[in-house]
Amino acid sequence: MHSKATPALNTVRGFNGTSLNGTPLNGTPLNGTPLVSGDEDSDCCPTPQPGQKSRAKRARKPHAIDDVVSANCSPALRPMVPQGGLSGISKMRMQLDNLDIASNAANSTAASSRTTSLTCSESLRSPFASDVTTASSGRDSGYKSRTGSGISSEDETASQRSTRYEINLENDFASDANGRTVEDIAPPRRKMTADDFEHLRCLGKGTYGTVLLVKQRTTGRLYAQKQFKKASLIVHKKLVEQTKTERQILESVNRHPFVVKLYYAFQDQEKLYLILEYGQGGELFTHLSTERMFSEEMAAFYMAEMVLALTHLHADLGVVYRDLKPENCLLDAEGHLLLTDFGLSKVAVDPDACNSMLGTVEYMAPEVIQGKKYGRAVDWWSLGALGFDLMTGHPPFRGPNHAKIQDNIVRQKLAMPFFLSADAKDLLTRLLRKDPVKRLGSNMPKDLATIKKHRFFRKIDWKRLAARELQPPIEPIITDPELAENFSREFTELSLSPVVTRFPDVWGDFDGGNGSGSARDELAKDDPFGGFSFVAPNSLLESHGFRIPA
Repeated sequence: MHSKATPALNTVRGFNGTSLNGTPLNGTPLNGTPLVSGDEDSDCCPTPQPGQKSRAKRARKPHAIDDVVSANCSPALRPMVPQGGLSGISKMRMQLDNLDIASNAANSTAASSRTTSLTCSESLRSPFASDVTTASSGRDSGYKSRTGSGISSEDETASQRSTRYEINLENDFASDANGRTVEDIAPPRRKMTADDFEHLRCLGKGTYGTVLLVKQRTTGRLYAQKQFKKASLIVHKKLVEQTKTERQILESVNRHPFVVKLYYAFQDQEKLYLILEYGQGGELFTHLSTERMFSEEMAAFYMAEMVLALTHLHADLGVVYRDLKPENCLLDAEGHLLLTDFGLSKVAVDPDACNSMLGTVEYMAPEVIQGKKYGRAVDWWSLGALGFDLMTGHPPFRGPNHAKIQDNIVRQKLAMPFFLSADAKDLLTRLLRKDPVKRLGSNMPKDLATIKKHRFFRKIDWKRLAARELQPPIEPIITDPELAENFSREFTELSLSPVVTRFPDVWGDFDGGNGSGSARDELAKDDPFGGFSFVAPNSLLESHGFRIPA
């Protein structure tokens, strides 16, 4: 017969006196701190019981850590237990109880699911982190994640102290000066050079200047670059003043919806450059050549936009335009009018301060041809001549040469085609009166009200027109803005000369360029184009600059 086997003990290693379900065994009471065995692999610091002096002596070794012991440490590293039988943890808990800081700490310690081995970072973070036990039957890893229901109040306090929050910031930096982010602050405006633009096509060519379609290399935006050769301008002193006046007028009129906008102006040693708004719809002259003549409704629309543009030039800026013709009327991508080319314009302080014979012969007023002093009334004559051209397909006075055309303008009586309506005939007759005093438009602002109320413009809502809310009668066909399809092929098919820098950069720009100081100052003394450079405000650059769609 074999002897009866010893019954198995219902105890957990390291937790003598406690069953698996947490109830006391052998009548041992639970007071919140589980009893521990004296085994060296115990997961908790031993609390000496009466009669266990050897363990208390063994615990008082010089290599002791007061409150934090890893379960994987050497058996020699044990906390020193005072003679009173209380460990450092128990004394600390008693102090916390007296201060009512952690009154429920004892009840929650037994239910803690903290891992048995505490990492160095947890130990340094809080002195309370060592007072945590686990009910695991084996040796756990020191990196086990904690559960939400098993954290004691001490651990909650330590967790709150060490909690870190990661916040995703919308902007990396902020300005202390005005509270705006650096991204909101507009970058400083810098002057352009010819190398900043890529030449694409030729849009027009004149005696002294050329207009090219260019693309800004940094932004991909398309502009019209008007360039003049300095040598050609300096030969004629009047051309120098006209060019500088054009730059000044474009800067002043930069916000009107029916006038082309200036974005940059700069110069180098050979040329002057004006970077203008690109009218993708082409010249009104090109569309007129295609259609032969416009309907009265179509002509009324574009004449009405011309009226608003001329009124702004006359009343707000005191500018006499002097060169109104179909070639100087561009269309934007939507088909609205853009008045361009202010090379012959003049800022006239006095009503009749001009006496130069300038302009295009077919649209020139009689007083200009006769050499008399004239004023803003010449622009209203040109408006009448342009309106006549739009509705009939030719100017009101023609001839085999310029001399005969001029003679007919001064002497010949105006003849109206039979197919024009009475309203069109009445408006054109009043605009094309040879006496500037009797001409419609000479007595402003009374004549402006008369023009707006005229029956020829009865379908025009002037407020909506000024806000660009009316649908233009011409919708330009644009398949690729870089092709300049709405401009004359006579110019767009011309080959472009390569851009070659023939001189070192000692010229810079006299308005603060990068040229060398001594050379720049020496050249600036004789420079007739000082102060030519210009950079438009950022609001204008961002709102009106055309960008190629991706």
